[in-house]
Amino acid sequence: MTARTAALRTALALYPAGYRRERGAELAEVFTDTTAGAGPLACARETFDLAAYGLRLRTGVAATAVGGRLLAATAPLLAGALAGLVALPGLADPRTREVRVAARAGLAAPWAELPGHLAVLGLTVVPVLLAAAAALGAWRAVRTLALGTALLGTVRIGLLAAGEPDGWLLMYGATALLPYLLGGVLLTAAPPDLLERPDRRSRLLVLAGLAAGFALTRAQGGYDTRYLMDGWWPLALLVLPALLAAVCTARGRLRTAAAGVAVLPLTASFSLFSLWEQAGGVFRLLPGAAAVAVVVAAVAVAARRWTGGRPRRMAG
Repeated sequence: MTARTAALRTALALYPAGYRRERGAELAEVFTDTTAGAGPLACARETFDLAAYGLRLRTGVAATAVGGRLLAATAPLLAGALAGLVALPGLADPRTREVRVAARAGLAAPWAELPGHLAVLGLTVVPVLLAAAAALGAWRAVRTLALGTALLGTVRIGLLAAGEPDGWLLMYGATALLPYLLGGVLLTAAPPDLLERPDRRSRLLVLAGLAAGFALTRAQGGYDTRYLMDGWWPLALLVLPALLAAVCTARGRLRTAAAGVAVLPLTASFSLFSLWEQAGGVFRLLPGAAAVAVVVAAVAVAARRWTGGRPRRMAG
């Protein structure tokens, strides 16, 4: 078996079985024609594109799927929301001190500390560039910057896990980084062919997302433990956006559902740490999380049945 044949089989394995049975031969023929006489780099690029589309189909975020259309509707709001989160909320927020320390150290920081400092500064600058690119309709740049944001969040969480023996501080830091990780993944997954060209409406959506992200961060008091909420508020901040997204998606109102999806990474970061503290640990939190997921899914199914099993409008 040649390397090209192995790459083709690996890429096709990512497709749903039914799609592979129906279109597999056609996909293989197109791949063979496209890569005939091509070099290793071109072959790798075609393999990646083929595998990426299969993964989109399998995860339901292709341009033809509801998930893909929802992510495309969410993209401008989410791009703005991540930039709104970056605005430094106050001296008590630990991110303010982290940015100040990293900026002062610069490249003169010890080698062991340099990756963490660069990640801190990157998560301060990259989301702002991402929002600007979204406002200009440069969606290829948005997806690249979004992937960078997710990778920077992953690096910071990895560094925390490697160097932080205190579980409380690790959970605190990881949940603070959740919007960058989750938001970056969602923006990267948005189907590029559905993303709109720049116009007044798309720019207004980016600004609306920025305002919402900034307002949510300020209302929470940044990520200062003195302002972390107790009681039912953390649960409400998780459930309400999820319900909005689920119900409106089931009814075909994707633009309205996009508002819930866009703010959920932010409200999750504010809520999960408080819920974890109140529950007394991750394992004690899991039954409640499962119950909430079941309720949200049940409401979404009921909303879809209410509309006769078909969405009334797909634009929202």
